[in-house]
Amino acid sequence: MDVEALRNAFGRMITVGPVEHVDAAKGYRLKLGENPDGSPYLSPWLPHPETGKTSIPLEKGQIVGVINPGGDPRQGLLIRGGYSEDHASPNDNMAANVFAAAGVRISVVDGVLHIRADSHVVVEAPSVSLGGEGGKPVARIGDLVEVRSGSSAGRWPIVEGSSVVKAVD
Repeated sequence: MDVEALRNAFGRMITVGPVEHVDAAKGYRLKLGENPDGSPYLSPWLPHPETGKTSIPLEKGQIVGVINPGGDPRQGLLIRGGYSEDHASPNDNMAANVFAAAGVRISVVDGVLHIRADSHVVVEAPSVSLGGEGGKPVARIGDLVEVRSGSSAGRWPIVEGSSVVKAVD
């Protein structure tokens, strides 16, 4: 292989660009530049790498790699490296997906979601179902309940509740 062929091969080893097209079956096409007519110069279809968005800052001492596609380190991309003695994996179960940082540990294994927090857990959503869809409403302190018989018949507020589970309307 001559030097020019090596340069071309090396230049194509790492390609960087924004996602231009998304297709559920085909994957993604990246915009790698512009054609002379101004239309986008696109990569071939590339498979789905993963879904979701994350923001997990690096920590001092963490192993990373740098890719400088154009040779300019000011435009380099950081790639997370492996684990080290100072930055060990939060998990030794290769069948589990685990996120552990900032006092929180979230793991998914065998179809079960585990959440542990050093302080507390806040869930914000228009609707929350516990134990599955279609469950019965949960009453809270201050909600009125109807007592249908006896000397306490009538509508009365709930005056005590769980010391662990709390809810805001």
